[in-house]
Amino acid sequence: MTTETINKIRKNSILYSYLRDNSYQYRYLYRDETYLKRIEQLAKEYYKVRPIDKIEHLKDNIGLINTFLSVME
Repeated sequence: MTTETINKIRKNSILYSYLRDNSYQYRYLYRDETYLKRIEQLAKEYYKVRPIDKIEHLKDNIGLINTFLSVME
């Protein structure tokens, strides 16, 4: 693994945390550095920072507010 790849990992806090939790992913990076993009996708899914996850979270919050308002009536 090159120093450029290591620097990319350390600059991206989500990726760095994901690799600390799932250190077995390093072996794939040592074999093929192009796997870094796949690991970034996995990290975003793991920490739920994808746009679709944010929309689902917003939908849940709206549902909670709706339930709260219906109880208050």
